[in-house]
Amino acid sequence: MASALINTTEELQNWFHQSGVSDPLHTCIGPLPLSKASLGRWSCNRPDERIHSNFPHPDCYRIAVMLAPLEARIWDAGSPIWGGMIAANRFRICPPGESGSWRRMSACDIVNIFIPITFVDQFAALRGDHKHNSLTATSFTHDKQVLELVHQMLDARIIAGPLATQVCDSAMTILVSYLLEHYSKPQLQDESCGVSGLSGLSGARLRKILAFMAEHLDAMISNAQLAAICNMSEAHFSREFRRAMGLPPHQYMMKLRLEHACLALLQEDARIVDIAYECGFNNASHFTRSFAAQFGMPPAQYRMQRRCAN
Repeated sequence: MASALINTTEELQNWFHQSGVSDPLHTCIGPLPLSKASLGRWSCNRPDERIHSNFPHPDCYRIAVMLAPLEARIWDAGSPIWGGMIAANRFRICPPGESGSWRRMSACDIVNIFIPITFVDQFAALRGDHKHNSLTATSFTHDKQVLELVHQMLDARIIAGPLATQVCDSAMTILVSYLLEHYSKPQLQDESCGVSGLSGLSGARLRKILAFMAEHLDAMISNAQLAAICNMSEAHFSREFRRAMGLPPHQYMMKLRLEHACLALLQEDARIVDIAYECGFNNASHFTRSFAAQFGMPPAQYRMQRRCAN
């Protein structure tokens, strides 16, 4: 693809093909005249357990929408971000530049929407905020408003015939406005513990929490302990952490532990049980189950395959 933006229908189709989609697209819309956004929908009635890499999209946000249940494993830059069943009618905001891998263990019906950063920034500026907002990466979430707008775009030709692209652009404008209101954060985070820092989790305070978690992978850390570090209530801390990182604290901690385990498996000859304890698991069985749930294979097999590949 010559440009990071999707400038033609052929480039949209090419993104899907390079990301492991072999079946024809059911819907292929865009780039739209106003927003320059694009949308593609594809479905498949069989699993595909090969690991595919998503083609990068550094100049666009990608909104991934699951219209049917999907069992999958998803990695971002080698780190697991999802393992298991994704319920139908869930969506995820994928940040610009995300380069992930995925494996699909079930049939699927998926919509991917590509929204240029410039279009999002334009509406962030129009909001009149003191700090322009960017969309936040999220885990898979149910939101009726997002789903209704996606279905409007998919049904645009039925709704408006020759004016289908105008309907899609209007729905895209509403979608971006809605996402900025409900799924965004300031581009420039407050580095101090001033007024905004007292209510949110960002800047130096967020870095302090992330560093503490990374340094205590072998410990059983509760949300109450983490909240106390920030002088927040446990409930408020949990909400703000998920808003900042896209995952609840316990899932993010598991992500860190499994990332560290991957490195240990490749760089050391330590026993798997010792790596399990080092990464905060009570026993090797728990570690093996958690690892396999994220990577689709037990740690011993992962170590063997990666070492053979290298």
